[in-house]
This record gives sequence, structure tokens and C-alpha cells, in this order.
Amino acid sequence: MLKSFFLNRNEIAYAWGMLAVLLAVAWYNVEILVYYNTWNKEFYDTIQTLQQERFWELLWGFDPTRFKDLILMKEDIIPSFLEIIILYTPLATYTVWQTQRYTFRWREANTKYYLLRWEDSDAKIEGGSQRIQEDLMHFGKTLQSLFTGFFSAILVLVAFIPILWHLSAGLPVWNGTIIPGFLVWVAVAITFGGTAISLILGWKLPGLEYNNQVVEARFRKKLVYSEDDFAQRATQDLFPMFSAVKRNYYRLFNWYMGFGLWQTLFGMAVGNIAIVVLAPSYFAQMITLGVLFQVINAFGRVESSMTYFIDRWTTIVEFMSVIKRIKEFDKALVESGA
Repeated sequence: MLKSFFLNRNEIAYAWGMLAVLLAVAWYNVEILVYYNTWNKEFYDTIQTLQQERFWELLWGFDPTRFKDLILMKEDIIPSFLEIIILYTPLATYTVWQTQRYTFRWREANTKYYLLRWEDSDAKIEGGSQRIQEDLMHFGKTLQSLFTGFFSAILVLVAFIPILWHLSAGLPVWNGTIIPGFLVWVAVAITFGGTAISLILGWKLPGLEYNNQVVEARFRKKLVYSEDDFAQRATQDLFPMFSAVKRNYYRLFNWYMGFGLWQTLFGMAVGNIAIVVLAPSYFAQMITLGVLFQVINAFGRVESSMTYFIDRWTTIVEFMSVIKRIKEFDKALVESGA
């Protein structure tokens, strides 16, 4: 799945070159979010101090010189919200569009690789056509959804952990107690704790997803044969096969229900941790409204990046199942000499 794209002489230049472009654009998008974090502080401080003219300037103001400085990523500027979205929106849209093309090109390379090997194999591999068409399709689609988000999460951590550390370095936690960078430690603790619980609750899901594909494949194969052979349409065979599909789905639903309960509780609780921790300092007038929102924004970026895998565990489970099935197909091809 990797060498057919990244080590293929026909694809290697595009594979690595476009990967570098996507990472560069992702980094640039994260840097714009850093400016947005600074804008948050200025904007909410303006609301608190009732600066109406400054409020509208921060929202809709446009200065060509300042916008150029934003494009060049110069320090010590506070762009308006309008300038931020003018720059960020097309870049974010381009990233999604280009990632879709990139992952499909990856799927195309994988499809050619396995079709050529399948052609050279004289073994009858059950579900071979499904592995090439459906599993490689799911591999490409799931990779697309995880690809950009994963690298963006890493870049967000690189950019925002120093910011969050600096912002929380001198903030009192409770009754004047100061713990340097305490919100970073909170995010780390949440990540490790949440990931550990997610692994415990979701350890059986990859196997269930794999079994689900196995019983679905058997049922689908029987139905395909039934299109041309009336004798294959025996309900005494088809009904038990569908019962196996139903049984596995219900087991899958039950496990996802338990995991979904934890995931929902985790998401709602974590989203309010920063404001709960900082509320006493704000009400004691030790920090401004702008600082409060700036810290909340930075903490949210760091927390969501650190808990990236928790939030997307269902997608990752499906991805693991797809990879397992493709590996089995690859093993069958190797054993057949292809």
C-alpha cells in the first residue's frame, strides 16, 4: 500500500512532491490560526473596554499593507477577522480539494499494483474483486479524512503548545497558586487518560468490523451468483447468511453504543475544562476577558489535536479493518507466487 505509491518510479516524484506541498499549506494554515488566537484577545478586550470603533475595525476592517504583512507572516500585527477569513478560506478549501486528488492518486497506484499481481495469479482468492474495488476505495476515502487532520494536528501542537505554556505560565490556578504551564499539563493528562480509556472500551471494535465485512462478503457473493443461477436463490441458505450479518451488526451496535457514551461524555466535559479552571481568576479580575478567550482558544486547539485519535476512533477502527483485509489479500497473492 505504501511502496506502490511512494517507491513506484512513475509515482515517486508526485507522491513526495505533493506531500511536501500539502504539509507546507497545512503549516501555513496553522500559522493563520495563531494570528486568529491573538485576534481573540484583542477582540474580547475591546468588547470589555467598550471600544466601539475598534470593535468594528477588528471585525470588518481591511488594510492592504496589513493584509500583505499577514500573507508574509510578519510579527506584531493584529489583522481583522475579514482579512483572516479572506486568506484562510481559500487555502483551507484548496487543502481539502488537493488532498482528495492526492489520496485518489494513491488509490489509483494501489489498484494498478494489485490488478497486475492478481492477473499473474492463478489462485482463486475469495473476495479478491472486493479487496481491489471496495477495500481500496475505503482505504482512499478514510485516508483522505485522516491524512490532513493528522498532520494538521501535529502542526497545531508545535505552534500552540508554546503559546499555551506562555499564556498559562503566570495564571493562578486556585487561590493564587501558580503552576507554570499548568494548562499544557492538563491537556497531556486528558490525552493519556482519555486514550487509555478509549483503548479499553474500543479494543474489540476492529475485530468486529473485520468480521462484519467477512459475513457481508459471503452474503453478497451468494446474491451475485444468484443473478445468473436460479438454483443459488435458495432462501434456506440466504436467510441464515443474513442472520449472521444481523447478529454481527447487533454486536457491533452494542459496542459502539458503549463507546459512543464515553466519547460524548468526554467531549462535553473536556470542552469546558479551561473556562472552569480560569473562571475564579476572571471573576477576581486578575485576567481580562480577552486573555480568558485567548487561553480558551489556545487550549481548545491543543486539546483537540492531542485527542485527535479519540475523536476519530470509529474511523480509525474501520481503517484498521480495511488494512487487515488488504494485507490478507496481499498475503494470498504472495502465497500464489504473484
